[in-house]
Amino acid sequence: MSSNQLSEKLNLTTKLAFGAGDIGPALTANILVFFLMPFFTNVAGLSPAVAGSILFVGKIADAINDPLIGVFSDRTQTKWGRRIPWIIIAAIPFGVTFFLQWIVPNFSDNSSLNNTLLFIYYLIIGIVFNLFYTAVNLPYQALTPELTQNYNERTSLNSFRFSFSIGASILSLILAGAIFQVYQGNNQEKYLVLGIISTIFSTLPLFWCPLIVKERGYQPLLNYKQRKNTAYILITIATILVIFGLINLVNSTSGEDTFSAAMYLLVALFISIISISLIIAKTEPHLLQELTINPDDNSSSTIPFFEQLKIVFQNKPFLYVVGIYLCSWLAVQLTASILLYFVVNWMGLPDAQFPRVAIAVQGTALIMLFVWQKISNKLDKKIVYFLGSTIWIIAQIGLFLVQPGQTFLLYALAMLAGCGVSVAYLIPWSMIPDVIDLDELNTGERREGLFYGFMVLLQKFGLAFGLFLVGIALEASGFIKPIEGEAIPIQPESALWAIRLVVAPLPAVILFAGIILAYFYPITREYYAEIRLKLDERKHNN
Repeated sequence: MSSNQLSEKLNLTTKLAFGAGDIGPALTANILVFFLMPFFTNVAGLSPAVAGSILFVGKIADAINDPLIGVFSDRTQTKWGRRIPWIIIAAIPFGVTFFLQWIVPNFSDNSSLNNTLLFIYYLIIGIVFNLFYTAVNLPYQALTPELTQNYNERTSLNSFRFSFSIGASILSLILAGAIFQVYQGNNQEKYLVLGIISTIFSTLPLFWCPLIVKERGYQPLLNYKQRKNTAYILITIATILVIFGLINLVNSTSGEDTFSAAMYLLVALFISIISISLIIAKTEPHLLQELTINPDDNSSSTIPFFEQLKIVFQNKPFLYVVGIYLCSWLAVQLTASILLYFVVNWMGLPDAQFPRVAIAVQGTALIMLFVWQKISNKLDKKIVYFLGSTIWIIAQIGLFLVQPGQTFLLYALAMLAGCGVSVAYLIPWSMIPDVIDLDELNTGERREGLFYGFMVLLQKFGLAFGLFLVGIALEASGFIKPIEGEAIPIQPESALWAIRLVVAPLPAVILFAGIILAYFYPITREYYAEIRLKLDERKHNN
């Protein structure tokens, strides 16, 4: 490892701000994967097949914009860099369109016509939301290889990112559990409140990252004086929110009032943390250095789109990483999208208990993230993936065998699964910067946006297929839609079998395919050291 790599350590404030950039995408994605399908079927009144089709078409349309935005962000040129402006501009539309997905408009008294118009409404809103989701998330992801070239530091950076990511997912489930407990009477109201609060907590952090993190060789968005002034404004806002929260708490006459007061105080705390980090943040010296590669000369701005596709897919390690990530993430999404049905319809537990089961998974994943990060400092990344995925497969098999009434075993298996889920977050994303460095060695160019774009594109194709499969499986198996105000219907045996198959055996098979792909992944720790050595020699000679 070169002395240049060793010097590219990142300050804690940079890691925290960078990690916070994934709060919004992670929180909204977690809410959508766990609750949007049940919202469509149980609140909006759509059939499982129609609900699955909305998610399928929306994700396919969304997948198309990923490589396009990846290329556009590679071509973007501002004094603040190629990625930061995208995050800033798209943050507010991202939050607004996320909220609009939780409204149930009444277009017509004719039930059939209303359902058709609801289908069109949710389809359009879903497509637009995912466009802005990509516009903030893909440029954010492409920042990773620019911040440091240190092999272990990249893994550390990703561990911060996914700590915030999993933490945001846990927060979303805690919020959902509290809301479902407080707003028990009206399903539509509780999902609307969930949408409002999730929008606030997902939009605010999108500004934390670009206000502190700067791109290599570009100007920071704010200088030190501007950061301090911004911090003072935010502290004033936080103080006002604390006053409102305390007034609501004192005058509270119901659980809803107490919950509102708690939200005021929680938002104030979050804004205060952002303010403090703005004041104490420091910029890494290596990020002030001029770019060794001129973005104006990047061939991603001159080579035709389909020629770029050819170049990307000739990078064999990239194909392995995509396959590994696709298998891991599809297993996560399949289990998550059906888990509420599994907890309520198979295990016979109330829906308010579902967030606790999901928290058991993601809480364990958050803790294990740091364990796997330490292990990955000693072992090759693919070996870490082997270990985590094997534990995860055992947990998936256990979920298929667990019976109603075995609630303790359900939670134990959820925690065991969390040990593997953390590997799905950490390892594939820490592999991608290594692949990009290999591409630079082979071509002399940096195409982070292009690689991250196609990584996310293929992920969304897989996710679209998974969600469509869930909807079709429920519809074909005779799943009975709940009716607002009535008891939860008893599902036929065929529907229960479909739920159990999708929640456990199918993800286990997909995970096994990921293990096979990881076995053939060629970039070891030693191979990556050779790549960096050659890149450093080339830059020194230039």
